[in-house]
Amino acid sequence: MWKKVVGMLSEDTVQTHLEGNRLVLTCLAEGSWPLQYRWILNNTDITHFSPLYTYVIPEVQRSDAGLYQCVVRNRMGALLQRRAEVQVQRRTVSVGRAAVLNAPTVSCFPRPQVTWYRDGHKIIPSNRIAMSLDNQAMSLDNQLGGYYVQAVNGLTGQNHTSPSVYLSMAGKTSHVYNLYIHR
Repeated sequence: MWKKVVGMLSEDTVQTHLEGNRLVLTCLAEGSWPLQYRWILNNTDITHFSPLYTYVIPEVQRSDAGLYQCVVRNRMGALLQRRAEVQVQRRTVSVGRAAVLNAPTVSCFPRPQVTWYRDGHKIIPSNRIAMSLDNQAMSLDNQLGGYYVQAVNGLTGQNHTSPSVYLSMAGKTSHVYNLYIHR
């Protein structure tokens, strides 16, 4: 028999998260043990039943948006469902602000090769784009669009990509943007 349901998903909710941030959904229940939890996204199972009452996305993307459901069962077969609608907003940087991209994790020797991209195209330094010697920082002049950085292990080919940061500008004046990789 269920005693009580507590936690973030105790009632149907709508949550808004910023792209690239960590998302943790929690579904705590009290009742006859052992309790098992299953997570569903848009009517598709994303986990099997397990004792894990949290679902974690280290860097939420816009494609992760949707209706999440937590289904809880116990050995008596009792079922309980809770829902949360997750909305993911784009990370946007405004005029005069610095943007920080979290460095993709690639543990290797030698150090991974870091490449910057704008709207899916490799960025080549120019008189409008300056990069630090180690590719850890980049400065832009009116180069609007979606930026991300990719780190690649040259020996194994393992690669990881950061979430995008979108640069937008109001007005027609010239501005310099700074993007940094945060480790």
